[in-house]
Amino acid sequence: MLEKILTKMAKVVYPERDIHVEKIGKQFFMCAHDTTGCNDYLLEGQYSYDKVVALNKLTGDYHCGFGFCKEIGPVAFIGVCNPHFCTKSGYFEYNVHEYGTSKDRSEYYFEVYSDEDARNIGNYTVYGFQGLEAVASKVPISKMQYIYDSRYKCKKSGGYNKDKTIIEMDLKLSGTYSFNEARLLATGTTKDKEWFSGEEHPIQFAVVGGSQYIGIINLWKHDNDLLFRDVWEYGCDEPELQDIRFLSKEEAEKIDNFSLYVYICPYSLKTKEYPIEKKDRTFDRRFKFQLPNGTDYRLV
Repeated sequence: MLEKILTKMAKVVYPERDIHVEKIGKQFFMCAHDTTGCNDYLLEGQYSYDKVVALNKLTGDYHCGFGFCKEIGPVAFIGVCNPHFCTKSGYFEYNVHEYGTSKDRSEYYFEVYSDEDARNIGNYTVYGFQGLEAVASKVPISKMQYIYDSRYKCKKSGGYNKDKTIIEMDLKLSGTYSFNEARLLATGTTKDKEWFSGEEHPIQFAVVGGSQYIGIINLWKHDNDLLFRDVWEYGCDEPELQDIRFLSKEEAEKIDNFSLYVYICPYSLKTKEYPIEKKDRTFDRRFKFQLPNGTDYRLV
């Protein structure tokens, strides 16, 4: 009964959507039946119908679909496992969740073309699901989901770099923080935590170069056999490696001037309250991911 009531309320709020509310376990979830498309990666440039079909074959010859979105223009989806999600009209999430950005689930409406109309279009914006690496070997990728990005995968797996001895920072926050201020920003509490979820992230405290006190957000505890590299900004020389020694809680809570870094993105920072002082060069829009040999830096 409660599911029906909540479904009616949802349809009042979203009258144009085909949705219902479903209870799974002890929680209620809003499920949409009018979604379509994919957004695991977005190709750079625009492509003809025949080129889209050829690129789709690279994905393992999965399904592709063609249609129109008034905010974007002609849109094509490639590498889709289930044809239901590329050959019907519906709402699709057009933002690709790139490494270093927060998730944006905004939607546009996709109106599917007839096959005859689709063949006469020469300027498709192309989103993909499967076959990222195969497609990237032929055409440049504009955006890709962070889970495919080597910058994320390397850090998430614990592989700091090839010899696994260097921890490289993604961001540096402005200002300095006390021990409790830093823990509150990272974990949402000043109490000790062993598990983290949502916007809660582990933080480790250390001293770099023997004198600089730092807190590293989104880093689990590590041994003292590592080297530290500060944020490598766009247009700057690569920072020199420094010795790092991690502090015990007893040592860290005596310090009130920690500089804060973020080790791994994505990370939802309250940037208005805690502005970013430095960001990695690869987060700068001027950074070119396509290397001279044609490979994509994010897939190396």
